[in-house]
Amino acid sequence: MQCVFGIDRFRDRYFPSAADHFLTCSQLHPAKCMLCQLHKLANGLWSGRYAVLETENGETRHQRGISPAHFKAMVARDHPEFASMRQQDAFEFLQHLNKQIDIAERPVEGGALNPTSVFDFTTEERLQCTKCSRVRYTTQKSSLLSLPVAKRPLAAVEGVPQEFEPVQLAECFDMMTADETVDGYMCPSCEQPTTAKKSTRFATFPKVLAVQVRRFEFVNWVPQKLEIPVQVPQGPIELGAYRGQGLQLGEEALPETDDQPPTDAQPEPVDESVVAQLESMGFPRVRCVKAVKKTGNTGAESAMNWIFEHMDDADIDAPDSEPQGTAAVADPAAVEQLMAMGFPQARVERELLQSDGDANRALDRLLNLSDDVTMDNVAAATDSKDDSASCSQYELTGFVSHKGSSVHCGHYVATVRHGLGPDSAWFFFNDARVVAQPEPQSEQAYVYFFTRND
Repeated sequence: MQCVFGIDRFRDRYFPSAADHFLTCSQLHPAKCMLCQLHKLANGLWSGRYAVLETENGETRHQRGISPAHFKAMVARDHPEFASMRQQDAFEFLQHLNKQIDIAERPVEGGALNPTSVFDFTTEERLQCTKCSRVRYTTQKSSLLSLPVAKRPLAAVEGVPQEFEPVQLAECFDMMTADETVDGYMCPSCEQPTTAKKSTRFATFPKVLAVQVRRFEFVNWVPQKLEIPVQVPQGPIELGAYRGQGLQLGEEALPETDDQPPTDAQPEPVDESVVAQLESMGFPRVRCVKAVKKTGNTGAESAMNWIFEHMDDADIDAPDSEPQGTAAVADPAAVEQLMAMGFPQARVERELLQSDGDANRALDRLLNLSDDVTMDNVAAATDSKDDSASCSQYELTGFVSHKGSSVHCGHYVATVRHGLGPDSAWFFFNDARVVAQPEPQSEQAYVYFFTRND
């Protein structure tokens, strides 16, 4: 949370207006109001009241800090894992947090004040048949990025934990954007199974790029942490080389097939970072995508459990067809629940029908899929104020590190940069203890935050 509230958009949304919100909030129980808890947390982090060093018996102690128990209870109340006291994944929590803030902000001025928009970007996927050389470009909305890491073990030393060769951050981006072979691709032009090449690049860049580094592997289906150093530049980082360019001169587009879903029945969104985690375990992509959909994009753990539970299903690796919305009327209670979040009735009813009446799946569609021309115009207006066309240069402004030898236990700490340029300063957060850190140690971080220089 220190990294998130170190972002200007979050600070400016929740800190200056905290007192006004407390006076005007219509929720009878502040502990049940997500916006109250966000304003409260921002006030605690930025007011300075809890950063004062305390004294005891004439001896100076550390600052008191804050314990956001009500915030944790509020953000985790509908999530069985985050509501527990078990060790959780910081990246999955960031995904869940963004979703909860998005829901809370929707009714406020139509979501215009939602700070999570700083994470939004679009990816461009390029698919090319190797037989006819025709291509297809598709785009997908994203808000968080998961990067692979090259595993190159050094010579083992008896009695010493396995060490690995350092990896440059640029190599991780190279791996993410590299061509991937798709066997058995049914080419609509060749009208037969062929081999295709698929790659993913950025169509747009976010104001703040939140990146998970997949520094783990699965051994006998058990996640194992890998202490692979990732060397991240402390200065400007140029990502322009990873920008997609769309259909190029001389390229011929693949024909659209008759079985493409109509525009009012868009494919159900899946969290590609979770799919990537599952694929890294060795599961087929079809199985991973189906598991993420069936569990409502609630994270890698629930999706993995679904895979294990349905391992013997005859259709486990059959492509998951889109629900056709056979119900004639959407559940009025579910319609009312989703409309209370700021979505229009017609769209709520349509997405509920497309989700077979499942409110959680409908909510994911509402949050991740565009609606019609009107919504596209709103998106275009938003993008015009935060355009990345002329800038793809970033600087590291925060990171979260996991301390501990196992993914099942340990402790998360945060390092945050205050300000940009030569006058900036780094601070290390370990629960309530905060100290200046002139030389941030980012090589073993798990989640990175990069801010665009514009």
